[in-house]
Amino acid sequence: MSAYKSFLWLVLIALLTVSCNQKPKKVAEIIVPKPYSVPFDTLKNDVVSFISGMQHGKSGCLARLDSITKWKQFAIRMDSGFLDLDTSRFAKMEKWADSELIDCHGSTTLFYPFGGPDFLNANIFYPNSDIYILIGLEPVGVLPDLCNMSVEQINRYLEDVRFSLKDIFKRSYFITGNMIGALKKSSVNGAVPLISLFIERNGYNIVSIKNIGIDSNGTCQPADSLKNIKNFTHGVRIDFAADTGRRVQSVLYFQTDISDEGLKKNTEFQKYLSMLPQSYTYLKAASYLMHGKDFSMIRNTVFDKSKSILQDDSGIAYRYFDKTKWDIHLYGSYTKPGKEFSWINETDLSKAYTDPSVKPVPFTLGYNWRTQHINLLYAVRK
Repeated sequence: MSAYKSFLWLVLIALLTVSCNQKPKKVAEIIVPKPYSVPFDTLKNDVVSFISGMQHGKSGCLARLDSITKWKQFAIRMDSGFLDLDTSRFAKMEKWADSELIDCHGSTTLFYPFGGPDFLNANIFYPNSDIYILIGLEPVGVLPDLCNMSVEQINRYLEDVRFSLKDIFKRSYFITGNMIGALKKSSVNGAVPLISLFIERNGYNIVSIKNIGIDSNGTCQPADSLKNIKNFTHGVRIDFAADTGRRVQSVLYFQTDISDEGLKKNTEFQKYLSMLPQSYTYLKAASYLMHGKDFSMIRNTVFDKSKSILQDDSGIAYRYFDKTKWDIHLYGSYTKPGKEFSWINETDLSKAYTDPSVKPVPFTLGYNWRTQHINLLYAVRK
């Protein structure tokens, strides 16, 4: 072997020796973060389940109440009512929304003026909205203090809850006069119990319920921070999450008059509305209020803030839609409103419904539930 080859062999042996003595490099460990789980408010969640007629935990006094009250009979009736709604209406609404609404599963704000406590239908159409903003004349109210109520009081309360839902079960909308009576302090006591009930019935859990209000700058604040202010717009924020508990959604409900006269007196809420983000808007059984001059301010707010508007003919009159700004999609069939709203005469909308491209509506919803002349207008901003 030549001296040159001997030298190469020595170099190779040295390299092998060094590499064999080196410790293997440590492979970086991949850490998979555990999914964050939202802590539910167990007591409130159980109370809401109880007044919803659903299986509930045994927080506080609830362990005994389902056996010493008429809760079991109440639960059977509630299950029957919601099962009928699901098969006759909700399943069809969900299927229709999936095929016809743009990004109805997207996370955004859903604005529902004149909605009252009707979280139910808004969530069916737009299930993944981050925030639902509902406005009505019904009082905010509180959940019942079941542990400090007698058996007779609880039984009466459960009957009041079922009575308050009769219009939703039958017609799909609340009649304002009936609702204000049903939600008075001596019965169901406000919108909070019903909104919470709808949240639970739609498959979510209650994370928190907090009273809120609008300050002088039009900003949402905890109600406690506004207690020294005589008149402010009262509301509630209900945070909720699905069983996985990985994402919180919210309902904001405000009790206030959104007529022009009401908003002129409530400049704080005017400011709040002006700061709303771009939203999806839903209007149903809105009493044709935005057809006239007395609700022009909220009508303009809807036009200014909406990415899309889903409504029946009781929402905004067809003539107010600027066809250069909105793509209009019509569904169902149109007929002139009955005697209760006989002053409404939308000849332009009636003519638009003669278009053969109008698609059907496969469910009943709104004022025409008896006649089956269900109509929906879906406007998407161009």
